[in-house]
Amino acid sequence: MKQLRRLACRSPRHRFMEFAVPRARNATIVFLTGLLLAGCRRGGAPGSGTPEELVQIQGDRSVVPAGSPLRDRLNVREVSTESLRRQLVVPSTVEALPDASARIHPPLSGRVVRLDARFGDTVEKGSPLLELESPDLSTAEADLEKSRATLLLARRNFERQKDLLEHGVGSQRDFDQSQSDLETATSEQQRATTRLQQLGVDASKLSGTLVVRSPVSGRVIAVNTAPGQYQNDPTADVMIVADLSRVWVTASVQEKDIRRLKVGDEATITFPAYPGETFHSKIDRLGDLLDPDTRTIKIHLSLDNPGARLKPGMFGTVAFQSDSSPEVVVPATALVVRGDETLVFVETSPWTFERRTVETGEQIGDRVVITRGLKPGSRIVTLNAVVMP
Repeated sequence: MKQLRRLACRSPRHRFMEFAVPRARNATIVFLTGLLLAGCRRGGAPGSGTPEELVQIQGDRSVVPAGSPLRDRLNVREVSTESLRRQLVVPSTVEALPDASARIHPPLSGRVVRLDARFGDTVEKGSPLLELESPDLSTAEADLEKSRATLLLARRNFERQKDLLEHGVGSQRDFDQSQSDLETATSEQQRATTRLQQLGVDASKLSGTLVVRSPVSGRVIAVNTAPGQYQNDPTADVMIVADLSRVWVTASVQEKDIRRLKVGDEATITFPAYPGETFHSKIDRLGDLLDPDTRTIKIHLSLDNPGARLKPGMFGTVAFQSDSSPEVVVPATALVVRGDETLVFVETSPWTFERRTVETGEQIGDRVVITRGLKPGSRIVTLNAVVMP
């Protein structure tokens, strides 16, 4: 500051040479030069400590002494709060409701022999989707037939041993053994029947093929197989059936913004597929897991979808209207960025200031929201703060 003062008090020629600097710095240089020249015209000697000095440094504080030209150029105002109702706009994707969609996985490996439903078909719960030939199914059906024959034989032997015992011809030991064999055969037949029922096969009508049926009503939105194809991956989807009469719109909200939302908040949704059309919904669920890669949380909204106009995978934009809340707001001219810090100058006593590091939020016109570091009622420099040391 003293060097600038000495430069400002030189001859006009020297001042011109010293201040021929790039235009990006001209505004600040010209402003400082004007202040310094004002001090020269009043006769202040550089570094003399007279009242004409611009700013005096006292430890971590800056004092603007009486007579300093800065007093005429600095605006100092009290910080207040404003009630703001802000809009949060985030990207979103259409998804089928989890409880109204099903990924179809055949319970057995085998070859597809027929497709009963095609892409885009509407199906009811229990409707056949495809038919499969499977060696495992053949084994299960053979086990059932074998268990039936064993049970029939065990029942006949039991009846014979019972009759012999009643007429005093048979032995108790043979009767007990026949009874045990009957119980074992009955259990084995029940096991084989239950196994086929779990596969969706009617044990009374063995056909040699497995019919895979839809567990939900809806529309076939994906088909990943064809007749003749062998399916041996139990985790691979062969079809997806979903009820699209109502869908989810899943929005990705940044970690820092999640505090502004709650279940029941209203939102407007737009889709590039339907320009000029707006959909309205409310928040159904707030996600509990943070995506570590994108630092976002999933927010779910549900929408009625007559005619299935909204397709899973469609992109959209969701605008949330947050409740009004008091926020500390300052003019953008009050902020000074130095390195990685954003500073304001807070008046601790008349014309005595200290630097204060703050955190900023969104900018609203020529004002900036302060999220941390500044309290309402503080007095700060709101104009020409950039010239403060």
